Amino acid sequence: MEVQFDKIKLVIWDLDDTFWRGTLSEGGVEEIASNVALVKRLTDIGIVNSICSKNDEEPTVERLKEIGIEEYFVFKSIDWTPKGQRIQKIITDMGLRDVNVLFLDDNPVNLNEAAHYNPGLMIAEPQIIEALTRWAQEQTPADLSHKRLKQYKVLEEKMRSKGEFSNNLDFLYSTKTVVKIHRDCSKEFERIYELIHRTNQLNYTKKRISKEELETILNDSSYDCGYVTVKDRFGDYGIVGFFAVKEGRAEHLLFSCRAIGQGVEQWVYSTLGCPELKVEGAVITQLVKGPAPKWINMEDAQESGQDGKSEAVGAEGMRPIKILFKGACDLAIVTSYMIFKGEVIEEFTYLGQLRKNEVEHHNHSVNYLALPFLSDEQKQTLVDECIFNDPAIFSTHLYDNDLDMIVLSTLSETNLGVYKKRGTDIKIAFGEWTGDLTNPEVWDKLISGEQYPYMNKFTKEYLQEFAQKYEFLGPITPQEYIQNLEQLLVKTSPKAHICLILGSEIQYEKESLPVYFHRAEEHKRLNAAVRKFAENNPRISLLEITPFIEGQHSFSNNINHFERSIYFKMSQRLNQIIAEHTGLKFSQVNPIKRYLKKLGAKYTTKINRNAWYYPMVAKLFHKLADK
Repeated sequence: MEVQFDKIKLVIWDLDDTFWRGTLSEGGVEEIASNVALVKRLTDIGIVNSICSKNDEEPTVERLKEIGIEEYFVFKSIDWTPKGQRIQKIITDMGLRDVNVLFLDDNPVNLNEAAHYNPGLMIAEPQIIEALTRWAQEQTPADLSHKRLKQYKVLEEKMRSKGEFSNNLDFLYSTKTVVKIHRDCSKEFERIYELIHRTNQLNYTKKRISKEELETILNDSSYDCGYVTVKDRFGDYGIVGFFAVKEGRAEHLLFSCRAIGQGVEQWVYSTLGCPELKVEGAVITQLVKGPAPKWINMEDAQESGQDGKSEAVGAEGMRPIKILFKGACDLAIVTSYMIFKGEVIEEFTYLGQLRKNEVEHHNHSVNYLALPFLSDEQKQTLVDECIFNDPAIFSTHLYDNDLDMIVLSTLSETNLGVYKKRGTDIKIAFGEWTGDLTNPEVWDKLISGEQYPYMNKFTKEYLQEFAQKYEFLGPITPQEYIQNLEQLLVKTSPKAHICLILGSEIQYEKESLPVYFHRAEEHKRLNAAVRKFAENNPRISLLEITPFIEGQHSFSNNINHFERSIYFKMSQRLNQIIAEHTGLKFSQVNPIKRYLKKLGAKYTTKINRNAWYYPMVAKLFHKLADK
């Protein structure tokens, strides 16, 4: 891979036989003075340095201190694990792109592994150091005060602190972030020009203009121009953003990677009144026409009510947040523990009005991506020929332009079978895929109800006719689901953040239905594909079920059904995800109080959810309430 020195923002160094001579774990090492000088020179010209080394951390850091260079490195990763994912984490934590990072290592295996996990990463063996040194010497030292290094030191401290919090929202409230907009842009002309040409991940318009064009904009009174500064309890980040708005349209809106993850870009966009914005190219964070994040410019670190409830309140003059929940029983139970202030739309399993059957399959991606867009004639055909369909299956709010959040369950993707109408491209997903409606060997089970019919009244005559008109394709593959997600991102509003609920990767050992026998493995394959896809799609967040499962007692009657304490934990995590992407934290309902209220009991004693006895008490009340 060609190394382009002028694109480098970060150099990640291997140590043994790269930065210094020898192997630290096998004895003494000898410093290479020219490499030490290069690190210092790179810092002077504004390029930051990090380390990814296979060594024991304590003696390695001690040796770096002896050389007098330890303080020049940030986000050091020193342990014995493979390097590919560690480098990925360094780049992510620093808010950089792999295309702006050079990794130096004497081992080709490490280099290739790093490139596998970071496709745009520049990699090179130590032989390139001489050329890099010559290039660095030719550059004008633009950061002799090491401002950029100090800012990443602040970010490093922040990331360490973040790890002490159980969720990101609580951490954000603790940062005491202060964002200010300044209008004296001419004073900071050079810094603004630098931002316009250096920013990528949070540059929404990506317009690279000359200094003359920038000067014209700043002197034009028809533009509202401003630069953005940020500081928090960790330090001062200086100027991190710039905007230029003309006649209600953002001609420039961009932020430094140092602002990633703090909600700064959403705060500025909301404060400006959410001007019209045409986003060019990929950005790491989508903006929504909603209220500004509540953790920014707050004197009190967190708004909390009694029992840890945080109220969801929008900014004055802003419309309420609009969220769509689309899924089956799992999602319905999760949302029952949350109290929303805003417009909430629930598309859960329902009873069809035409045939009084159970309609759950409208939440499968094959169906919600295609059925709403069929012609009236095609829709009527699917109702007439597929008795499991209901006219309402073609209606959804999934494609509303004003959605801020979409929450989808993936559980039906591994459960339902897909059918294709012969001679057409029309597909329909329905029923457990092990119960193929076109297979005569399954018909008796469907008619008797041994194979769950979803309250449909199947007959042999109907199934024979169905088999003549439709062919069975089986369940969709993980690759097909990823293709469906790609379509979903295109068809839905670009400002709608999507949260996907991923199925359990722990098998329920008492499964009675064949369709669930290997479901954990099927979930693993689907989840792995979704996680990989989500890595490069900032519009997608994931809610994992598996971390909440403590053992077989966590399940109810199959791998997709759980004890209510699991759903409550899922609701807490979902609350965090929604808050991170809308700025609003909703009230959380204590499940014990909810069910006591359902029983009509008077309850005044406060029960601590963190107490050792809480799970047992909750389980008891759940059983009582369900009777």
